[in-house]
Amino acid sequence: MQAVLENASRASALVRTSLRCSARGDYRLAEQYLRKALKFAPKGKRLSRTSRPLLWNELGMVCKYLGKFDRAEDYYRRALRDARRSRHSADRTFFLADLYHNFGGVEHSRGRFSRAEKYARKGLELRLKCAAANSLAVAADRVALAAILDGLQRHTESEILYRAALRVYRHQYGASGRENAVILNNLGALCQATGRAKRAEFYYRAALRIKRMHVGECHPDVAVTVNNLAMLERSQGRLKHASSLFERALEILQNSLGRSHPNTLAVRRNCQEV
Repeated sequence: MQAVLENASRASALVRTSLRCSARGDYRLAEQYLRKALKFAPKGKRLSRTSRPLLWNELGMVCKYLGKFDRAEDYYRRALRDARRSRHSADRTFFLADLYHNFGGVEHSRGRFSRAEKYARKGLELRLKCAAANSLAVAADRVALAAILDGLQRHTESEILYRAALRVYRHQYGASGRENAVILNNLGALCQATGRAKRAEFYYRAALRIKRMHVGECHPDVAVTVNNLAMLERSQGRLKHASSLFERALEILQNSLGRSHPNTLAVRRNCQEV
């Protein structure tokens, strides 16, 4: 029993360190700590912070951020397999909703939007069985679904979901909450796609202000919005400013995610096309 408790404590410490690495955008180091945590994870059927299904899920998320989509999917499937063996509880239903949300995220990153929508809707269906409709978890599921619908060119549905989620986030975190930045960035992209350039710029700059406030200038999340703003500038013919922004986004991504990450490669192409 003492050994079990010590292993659980080690796993928990490694998970905490991994989460800190992820928060600052160091996903490669986060992956290393999670792999170490797996060595100490309990093999029981109870879902806990250090149980194998939750660690597989965390590894999947980190690998998705690293652009390792096949590996991320494999980890999610391991988590799903193990979670189905766990004792039935509201926690398990909530966790299964997390997994389907994440499956949808991988398919979204691959550009397979129809498959992503099926996963996202399944996750939302499960979530609503164990969480209130105005909860943060449901709001996050709606943001993910909105991004997928945007990819399917269903902009009106997408915008409705984004705005509903933004109301929940602002109520919980205030106007400058870090979570708001993702929605603001995505609303900017949606407005850009639907020809509302001035509104798009407003949302991008609001997202950048919040991201820089919370994670600094060198986080890969900042690079995403810098790149989006550069694309808007390029579409408006402001090529010199666009080029400067693309170069800044590329620098951040090369330093944080590496030169071969899909996002880095995409921004490098943008730099070359200005």
